[in-house]
Amino acid sequence: VAYIFDDLELAMKMVEEYLGLENPFEGMVAGSEVIFLYGLTSLAQARKTNEVMWKNRGHDSMKKVQKLAKDSPSNYQHKLLLLEAECAFSAGRKSEASEKYEQAVTFSRNNQFIQDEALSYELAGKFYTEQRNEKKASLYYGKAHDLYLEWEATGKADHLRENSPF
Repeated sequence: VAYIFDDLELAMKMVEEYLGLENPFEGMVAGSEVIFLYGLTSLAQARKTNEVMWKNRGHDSMKKVQKLAKDSPSNYQHKLLLLEAECAFSAGRKSEASEKYEQAVTFSRNNQFIQDEALSYELAGKFYTEQRNEKKASLYYGKAHDLYLEWEATGKADHLRENSPF
């Protein structure tokens, strides 16, 4: 939840506490979701601080999600694509990032993960904001907002509306 509401510091603290537990949620969906969010949080922190440690942690999470996507693509491929988009964004590979965000949106939608479709649009909105593509960023933030409302995550939709640059 902390990551979703842009509190990277709390998100990192929560995930690191989780990682300190012995086999937490092993084999459960909750465990794979934490790995995914830890990857996103690490890559966001890498962009913020430019520290190699965060990039490495993001890559480690991506490798774990890659294994999950291989075994269950309909449940994890969109998550892998979003991590790859964030990784490309962090590395300055703009064209690859743009392509991966689009694929993450499509795979999320096709497999009916509305919350991840919304997140993919939101993160793509941040990417396009940094690329100074205001038209596309505004469109993507709007789509993310609408999807959060459709998912009935009104708190998140309100947070996005109040904190996005558009």
